[in-house]
Amino acid sequence: MTKKLLLVVASLLLLIPALALHSNGAEPIKIGCLLCTTGDLGPMGLRMLNGARLAAEDINAQGGVLGRNVVLVEEDSRTDPAAGLERVKKMVEVDGVQVIAGPMITGTSKLAIPYVMRRGVPLVTPSATAIVLSETEGTDWFFRTCLRDDAQGLVLAKIALEKGYTRLASIVLDNAYGKGVEKALIEGLEGAGWSGKVVAKVHYDEAKKDYRTELGRIKDNEPDVVLAVTYADDGIIVFKQALEMGLEEIAWLGCDGNYGSGLFKEPKSAEFMEKAFVAGTRTIGTGSLYEQFVGKYSGKFGEAPETYCDTLYDAVWAIAKAIEKAGVYDGKAIRDGLTKLEFDGVTGLITFNELGDRTSGNFEIWEVVKDPSAPTGYKNSQIRIVAMK
Repeated sequence: MTKKLLLVVASLLLLIPALALHSNGAEPIKIGCLLCTTGDLGPMGLRMLNGARLAAEDINAQGGVLGRNVVLVEEDSRTDPAAGLERVKKMVEVDGVQVIAGPMITGTSKLAIPYVMRRGVPLVTPSATAIVLSETEGTDWFFRTCLRDDAQGLVLAKIALEKGYTRLASIVLDNAYGKGVEKALIEGLEGAGWSGKVVAKVHYDEAKKDYRTELGRIKDNEPDVVLAVTYADDGIIVFKQALEMGLEEIAWLGCDGNYGSGLFKEPKSAEFMEKAFVAGTRTIGTGSLYEQFVGKYSGKFGEAPETYCDTLYDAVWAIAKAIEKAGVYDGKAIRDGLTKLEFDGVTGLITFNELGDRTSGNFEIWEVVKDPSAPTGYKNSQIRIVAMK
């Protein structure tokens, strides 16, 4: 009896590798997916991961790629650039991945670009927006389905000009992302002939977790508008403490990093954003394809997609189409396929310029409003859409 049981178990074990194969016997095509599913961007990263999984599911439902199913090799960079680079190396050297959707953040992207250039593995980020990445050696292996910080800064500058603000302060992450949006906003204002003044520029350490001193500098300089560039967990503390210090009386501008329900899990953070934020920005889609995506995502995951869920969905699709165009699962061939790519994604037309940057797209201008039907009692609400070409 024992021998028979062992034979059955052994037979089942032999079947396990076969279960991973496509119905035609071919191994699935691996697409790396590097997100921050823990750390300060964890709430956003987990929702984005759902977008990637939905894309893979839809691709496979339509026959896969080169007659083979797509599988995601999912890794967590922990909102830590060094940890992210190690995950990139693991996917390439251990898992044999030839293309990666990600990284999610600029810090990891900057470290990873030289490495993937040497290894011949392209990256397609949905959310690393810093301008410096277009200037990094190896940027021809780096593509974006999101728009850059300079485009976001121009939209924010236009809002500030429309509202007539003349005393700008900023409190932003002390990294390429935070300082990049700040720089783009200021340059956008100056380029438009703004007669106002930058009264304070505060760059903060996201690991500090107490920003009363930094917020005190903002308050002391008496701005009439404040730019905030945060992630989720640090942003909650910034906005909670800003409310406690009475800074909700000043107008605030936000960005893609502080969009989403993750900022509302602390009631004081949500209350501050509803009272103080006059406008924020984020990349978004429009039209029937986007509406179909929102419906499908909401039906599957029980909530509407938030920031960069849609651009990650498009990134996975862009990779799949590039592999199909290449006709082979090979990093260099996939990179070449991406350079020639043109398709209608859920966030609009996807094409890349010679730097791998997206050539067009849309920004949503949003605000925070009270909503008794939302789990937190607050939600982001669209003000209008701005097209960038």
